Amino acid sequence: MDIKTLWGLRIQEFYRKMFRYYSIIGANVVYFFLVISSIFIYYFNLFLQWIPPQISVEVILSLIVTFILMQTKVRTFIKRADIMFLLPLEWALMPYFIKSLVYSFIIDVIKSLSIITILLSLFLHTTNINLPIFFLIMGIVSYNILMKWIEQWLKNHVQLVLHRLYWVFSIYFMCYFLLKNDWIFELVLININFVYLIYFLGKKRNLNWQWLIDEEESALLSHFKFINIFMDVPNLKRSFRKRRLLTMILKICIPYSQRSTFVYLYSHLFIRYNDYFYLYFRLTLIGIFVNYALPASGWIFNLLIVFMTGFQVIPLQHEIKQSVFLYPISISQKNDSFLKFVLVILYVQLFILYFSMFIHTSTAKIYYPAIGSLFVYVFVYFFVSKRVNISGRACKE
Repeated sequence: MDIKTLWGLRIQEFYRKMFRYYSIIGANVVYFFLVISSIFIYYFNLFLQWIPPQISVEVILSLIVTFILMQTKVRTFIKRADIMFLLPLEWALMPYFIKSLVYSFIIDVIKSLSIITILLSLFLHTTNINLPIFFLIMGIVSYNILMKWIEQWLKNHVQLVLHRLYWVFSIYFMCYFLLKNDWIFELVLININFVYLIYFLGKKRNLNWQWLIDEEESALLSHFKFINIFMDVPNLKRSFRKRRLLTMILKICIPYSQRSTFVYLYSHLFIRYNDYFYLYFRLTLIGIFVNYALPASGWIFNLLIVFMTGFQVIPLQHEIKQSVFLYPISISQKNDSFLKFVLVILYVQLFILYFSMFIHTSTAKIYYPAIGSLFVYVFVYFFVSKRVNISGRACKE
């Protein structure tokens, strides 16, 4: 394999793989984004009306842009086997990694300009981005990519935390001063950040191949997680934590009986797999925030949160390994166990959302939880039940 053509081959391989998936789910993705965009614009406009007048628009815009930029990934398309085959050629691969940085920069510039333009139109009803602002946005994105690249050389967790704190505040204040047109502070901050970059990038350092592989696998996993919403992705790796306290609560709450076997297993998977647990946690927090900011229409949003949660935990049914099916339990009972599990977690989420609305405002009506409970029951036993197929063929090895 020629090193000069390696980058082109890797990126072609990646896009061929993504094209195969997106060609299957293409229409679903379009409808998904249309629905989500419509809901987002509606509630975002309500959020803009709720914002107290003493809070400046630039503060909120800078926070949103900073959060989005902090999610960046440096795409290198490196594979785990490359440690063995490409490590001796590290210095010959410098053009390859420069192309990786340029590719990541282009993707982030497009993403940042699109988001800033949308936010400006929503906040200020204008899309005016002049040439100096355009170049400064490109500079901020370049700085953001390089700050991410520097992480591979940090030696311990303390250095990583300090680096990210500096990274967050520097990105935030550069965005804030840019939106405020405060050019003096903007230039001072740019010079300080330039010195910081020179300190790290000015030295000759070896690449941290394990970091490169972890970063690439994390970026690829993000794509597969999104695709997994619409279809099953084989060999999708999951990260997990034991969460001993929640596991102890499960043992207390779920009765020790054969009928509860799979309810217990699904509950354990849900708590330990970070994908599903953090999804549930994030959506619940969003619902609590909406109930606080927009109490009048929060109950409608609560139903949407419950629907999104229930829809995205459906793939959990396929996470059980084949060996577990040695339990002498019928397929119908396994299906019922999964539906019962989904029903319980959605009822718990609905109760949390309603309670957050109730303690904040007197507009929370007593029939809201009744409507929500009926919605959850119908959703689980008429929608989720048609998508449940607990069988040996559907499960992962």
